[in-house]
Amino acid sequence: MKNQSKKDLFFEIFRFLLVGGLATLVDYAVTWAVKNYAVKDLNEGLATFLYTAAGFTAGLLTNWFLQKFVYRYITKEQQRSKVVFLKFVVLSLIGFGITWVGMQLSTPLHDDILVDILFLKNVQLVFWIFKVILTIIVLIINYIGRKLFVFNQKEAELEVENNIEIDKELERDKELNNYNKED
Repeated sequence: MKNQSKKDLFFEIFRFLLVGGLATLVDYAVTWAVKNYAVKDLNEGLATFLYTAAGFTAGLLTNWFLQKFVYRYITKEQQRSKVVFLKFVVLSLIGFGITWVGMQLSTPLHDDILVDILFLKNVQLVFWIFKVILTIIVLIINYIGRKLFVFNQKEAELEVENNIEIDKELERDKELNNYNKED
């Protein structure tokens, strides 16, 4: 496995933050919409779970479809792999668990400070402060986890090497079959 240069690592982290930022915006928009429109009449515990799960799911899917942009070495096999997707989901569920527990613990504080931000009225400031802090914690866990366990560069390079060897063997077999047909 070749070592990643500082420049490559910097741009990988930059791309991770761009993709993560977009996924976070999707997560926050869905969380906000579900919290303020779909579950506002449900009990607090169920509502917290539902709006957190809805935002999480939207962010997860956004993230999954954009990972090739972040980790340039991802192979087509990794993109299509059910095992890789399962690892991605499990790591994401850990992040969801951290977010949900944090939101549950902070729920009593959510309604204390209401502010108007741009076109949004009565925004629960403490709710969003907790959401941002939890997002940063989960972002760090996700980058490290995805880099080491989900989209491992060494595994991707070995997979490419194995595919090259298989292609060479297939090509040799094909040439041998063509040679035998000529006789």
